[in-house]
This record gives sequence, C-alpha cells and structure tokens, in this order.
Amino acid sequence: MPGSTSEKFEAHHESVAPDQYFEPHVHAADQLALIPGGARVRVADSRWHLHGDHFAWVPALVEHEMQMVGAEDMFSLYLDQSIRLPQQRWGRPLVLPADPVGIAIVQSLCARQLHQARSDASLALLLEILASTEESYDALAVPADPRARQVAEAILHDPQEQRDLEGWSAVLGVSSKTLHRAFLADTGLSFTQWRTRARVYAAERLLVEGASVQETAESIGYGTTTGFIKAFRQVFGSTPAVYIRAKRRSRTGIPARRGLV
Repeated sequence: MPGSTSEKFEAHHESVAPDQYFEPHVHAADQLALIPGGARVRVADSRWHLHGDHFAWVPALVEHEMQMVGAEDMFSLYLDQSIRLPQQRWGRPLVLPADPVGIAIVQSLCARQLHQARSDASLALLLEILASTEESYDALAVPADPRARQVAEAILHDPQEQRDLEGWSAVLGVSSKTLHRAFLADTGLSFTQWRTRARVYAAERLLVEGASVQETAESIGYGTTTGFIKAFRQVFGSTPAVYIRAKRRSRTGIPARRGLV
C-alpha cells in the first residue's frame, strides 16, 4: 500500500504472509526496510536473521532476497540516491537498531500520503537519526560457509534442534573445529552463542504473540524456564516479562499478559 511520496522518495506498507519469500531482485533506489516480525535477508554476500527492532539498509542496485519468519507487515522507504547520507557506509548493506522515534516516522510515512511539508520534515528528521545511529552487530548473521550455513538454517527452521557441533560434524562429514571456525569467522559468534541467539529471537516472537514463558521455553528447546530466562536476559538485557511489557506498552498499548516471569 503506497504511503507518502515525493520526487525523492516513496513509502510503502505491504502486508505479507508469515513465511513469504521475495526472490532475488534489485531496486533502482536505496531501500530502508522495517520488518517487525523478523526475516531472513540476504544482501549481496551478507546474510542476516533480522530481529523486529532492526532497520535493513539495502543500497540501490544491490541484489537481495527476503524470507519472512512470522512477519505480517513490511514497511519500506525507497530513497533517491541523491539524498543518500554522505558517510561511506551507506554505500554498503547495513543493519541498524531501530529506535522508537525512527520506527514511528517510517510507519507514519508508510501509512498515508502526508502533506508535502510534513513528509519532507519527517524524512529530514529520520535521516538525521540514521546519520548518528551506529551500525548494529546484534543481527543474527548466517554463515557463508555452506556446511555451517546448513547447520544454521536447520536451527532457524527448528530452534528445538539439540545436536551439538560434534553431532553436526558427524552428520556433515566435517570436523567440529571446521564448523566452529566457520561460525566464528562468518558471524562473530561461537556456535553455542549463535544457537542461543537464534532460540531467543524465535522466543521473542512467540512471547509477543502471547505464549507463556514455560510454553516458549519448551518450544525452543530449553528444559527449564530458569535456563531460558537467563539466556533471554543475556541477549535482551531483561527478563521476558519486563521486555514484553515494555514492548507492548510502546507499540500497541496492550497490557502485559499475566503469568510472565
């Protein structure tokens, strides 16, 4: 659904299926995408598993593909290259943390055609915010190494997957050290750290949808809620209850569900 437009940008809100796939393609304009439900994205040689609080920056004419992972909406701004920010980093794919003000601006621009002066002012403020936003390294990168990527994709598909590196090495006929090096080199995380993040990101979506902590812990492969809460706190900096209450309050105004730990 088209939102605000001008000579320099177009804003679009698109309803998507939870598992919708967008085949490899390019855009003539720079794209800033917000996918609240999360998505797996390949941009050039980069592979990310995006959390809902990330912006994905895709420079013009760079091939990319997207696989939704529970998302129902996608918000995109397509920006003329003439208004691209001057720092060199905007010439390459980026993941950026999406703060509440930036999210509100993007969603407002995508929701409807605003008066020209208001849309221009909104875009100027958004660009100012982006210019001072540091690149995010907490998006879950997917290994480029094909064997490690096979492991990663299996875990993303089924967070309950329990095999350790030795188990995967036996399945794939490759040493566990090789897989360990591939995860560390391609994602900056050890296999164990990567799997924890994959599980916790999957858990966040379940919690937002209303699942209890116990249900969520079991769904993503944790034997105890205590272990899950500890892992969640390591990734998000708070317990599931605190995180979900804050998220619902800031995004939807829906009161937190009782029983969250």
